[in-house]
Amino acid sequence: MFLGVASTALCSETRSGVLVEVSETEVIPGDLSVACRTLMMNGEVKGDLLAGGMYLTTKNSVEGDVTLGGYSLKVGGAVGDDARLAGANIEISGAIAGDLVVFGGNVKILGDVAGDVIAGGGNIWIQGDIQGSLDVRCGNLVIAGTIGRNAVVTASKLTLSSTAMLRGNLSYTSGRDADRKEGAQIAGTLTKESKGRIMVFWRLTSILANYLPEQPERWKEWRNSSPLWFRILLGFSSFVSLLIAGAVILVVYRRHATMVADRIVSFPLKTLGWGLIFLVCVPIAAAILCISVIGLPVGLIGLATYLVFSYISRVYVALAIGRGILDRITKQDIRIIWPLMLGLIIITVLSSIPFYVGWLVKIICVLFGLGGMLMMEKRVRVAPRDDTI
Repeated sequence: MFLGVASTALCSETRSGVLVEVSETEVIPGDLSVACRTLMMNGEVKGDLLAGGMYLTTKNSVEGDVTLGGYSLKVGGAVGDDARLAGANIEISGAIAGDLVVFGGNVKILGDVAGDVIAGGGNIWIQGDIQGSLDVRCGNLVIAGTIGRNAVVTASKLTLSSTAMLRGNLSYTSGRDADRKEGAQIAGTLTKESKGRIMVFWRLTSILANYLPEQPERWKEWRNSSPLWFRILLGFSSFVSLLIAGAVILVVYRRHATMVADRIVSFPLKTLGWGLIFLVCVPIAAAILCISVIGLPVGLIGLATYLVFSYISRVYVALAIGRGILDRITKQDIRIIWPLMLGLIIITVLSSIPFYVGWLVKIICVLFGLGGMLMMEKRVRVAPRDDTI
């Protein structure tokens, strides 16, 4: 999936900001890549749509693929090809002409899907007409629609409502029997396998998913009500932790760090494009791996690595900013720790600006840092130990 969208994302139209809104009368002739907090896609996209943010909504048709990653996703328009979605709360009411791959805390599939569906997460509701096969790993699954072919399910709890229609076989793994309501129809065979240990994990995902919708608002209220001194303390602790992480990187991988910083300065647009690809595609790919039992360890390791890279990405951006400023001020050789410290101070101050400006600064820094690391095509040997920082 990552390699599949890489070529199109770099040559597509790119938009970013706190709010990105496409009006109903606007038509995007090709592909569109978006990095934002809130996306209101009311217009039509003739190519593919690749977007990452907090609140993403599409209300009009996308003729190509749709790849979305964020907190709340609402796909209301038709999708002309495949859809790949990952988020906390996902609602799909538009028709999908291809396959659907979705991973989230709470997933509602209300629209029709012409192809196959691969889904995983906490709680999943299926009310649409799925013409292909169904492969689900989740905590709680409710099937109230039609499944055209075979269905393979691993769930802590499986419910077949009175309107459920399965035209193929149903094979499910669960610690309890399926709750089959009167009127639910299964044209093929029904088989069950019990695995208690696996069910504990998926039951936990269901419990966590029920807690997800409240968290952003609770965090926002707590942050706004906290005293000023506490917010200053959080900013200072963030600065110190990044400075320590940056010092370790410079001691162990000094040459690599300087090369990444140079790439950010030399190729800013290309770095931003690759950073957007990394930011959106890697967590979706890792989430898809988590759906299968075999790929679960790889997916969890991938998510952990992704979080680490996202965190240290600001170190490389700070180094690029500090070196760019100090190189213009003085031509003397200075220890590399000073550009890092200067860059971190600037990023910390800008990230503290309210009215979503600070949030946008953090996103941009992560994009540039991830893009710079991704553009490094070869490994760099560890810098000599006598290098001073």
